[in-house]
Amino acid sequence: MYWKPNPDIYPPYLRPRIRRGRGVGHGREYVPWLKVRDVPSRGTSSVISGIRIGRPHHLLSELEATYFFLIERRPSTVEIREQWPILDLDGTLTLCARLGVRHRYRGIYPEPFTIDFLITERIDGELKYRAASIKTREDAANHEIRHRLSLEHAWCRERKIPWTLVDTSAFDRTLLANLRFVRAWFRHRHEPDIDGVTRFSKLFAALYQRNVPLGELIGCVAKRLHLRGPDADDLFRYAAWSDNIAISLTHPIGLDKPLVLRRIAKDHA
Repeated sequence: MYWKPNPDIYPPYLRPRIRRGRGVGHGREYVPWLKVRDVPSRGTSSVISGIRIGRPHHLLSELEATYFFLIERRPSTVEIREQWPILDLDGTLTLCARLGVRHRYRGIYPEPFTIDFLITERIDGELKYRAASIKTREDAANHEIRHRLSLEHAWCRERKIPWTLVDTSAFDRTLLANLRFVRAWFRHRHEPDIDGVTRFSKLFAALYQRNVPLGELIGCVAKRLHLRGPDADDLFRYAAWSDNIAISLTHPIGLDKPLVLRRIAKDHA
């Protein structure tokens, strides 16, 4: 699902933004309706180059960044479009009247509601769409915000798009830091080789000890496989990112810290 990029099919006051690609199209051509500079921030927003689609993604909070990384790791994910606008203004105005929700306006003109993420997934060989909204527990309890969320939900339901208000109660800075740590293979421009990842992961599992710092474990694997240190480091990060190594994301990860794997995290919870 995507909005057509032809400005002439939208109200005149929206056309300047449509011409800049805001909210329309998909893939590399998609530009979010709201960018980081458009929204007041407390220093928690970020612009991140995507792995699935090679374009900048504008994430307006640390919660959004956390969810983005979690979804990006899933093999079924094809595309993630953030700050996706509902350009069906007739539809949202009608729903607002029905639900008793105040429509958004910019000056005297109706302003599109935005959904935090519209996600494209490949399931059983078919492309499926789903929507997700990211709110803090406090925001989710806010009366006005809940009304806006009910509008998003109703609009998606009418179009048979699954919509979720994401439970962010487990999203903390440890989780976000860990996701950034393992995702650094992409920032380092590492090109994963599946056979190499498999060999690395199997040897890492064989040599793993829970009280040994991660950097030392990676060094042992690098020595056995005759790898340069930086290459072995990125191989570990990619193997963890792709879940070939079943890391626990709830325990701090660092080269100077012992690594907790999920099965051990479960045994000692």
